[in-house]
Amino acid sequence: MKRTILILDLDGVLITTPAWKTDKISSDGYSEFNMNCVNNLNKLLQKFDFEIWLSSTRRTVKTLAEFNRIFKNRNIKSAIKGFIPEYYECNTRKEEILRFVAEFEIEQFLIIDDDKSLNELDEKHKGKLILTELQKGFDSEKFQLAIKKIKREYFI
Repeated sequence: MKRTILILDLDGVLITTPAWKTDKISSDGYSEFNMNCVNNLNKLLQKFDFEIWLSSTRRTVKTLAEFNRIFKNRNIKSAIKGFIPEYYECNTRKEEILRFVAEFEIEQFLIIDDDKSLNELDEKHKGKLILTELQKGFDSEKFQLAIKKIKREYFI
C-alpha cells in the first residue's frame, strides 16, 4: 500500500490568530491552537491513515521532537513524520510543495494550508488542496471538503 501524506501548515490551519494580534501562548510556551480546528484534524486522522509532514515556516525554529511534544500537548492523535525540506531556491510554498512531491515521488497526498500561492497549482495538484482562511482555519466546512476530496482522489 502506498503511503498517504498530509502536508500540513499551522498558521491559518490550526493557529487562527489574526495577523494584527500577538499569538496567545499555551502553558507549554507555544502558540495556542484553535481547538475546533484540532478536533477536525483529529476526526480526519481517525478516518484516514496519513503521514503528517509539516510545511509551515515555523518548522525552521523547532525540532521534530519539539513539534511532536506540542502536538501531543494539544491532543493531536498523530505524530509528525517529518518536515518538508527547506529548499532555498524555492520562493513560494507552491514551489516547495511541488518539489517535495516530485523529489519523494509522492502520489497520494492532501495539502491543508492557507498560503494563497497554492491557488496557482495545476489542476492535478489543486484537486488535493484544502485552502483554509487565516481566521477560520481547518473548520467544519474545510473538514467536509477534505473528506470529499480524499474519497474522490484515493479511496473510491
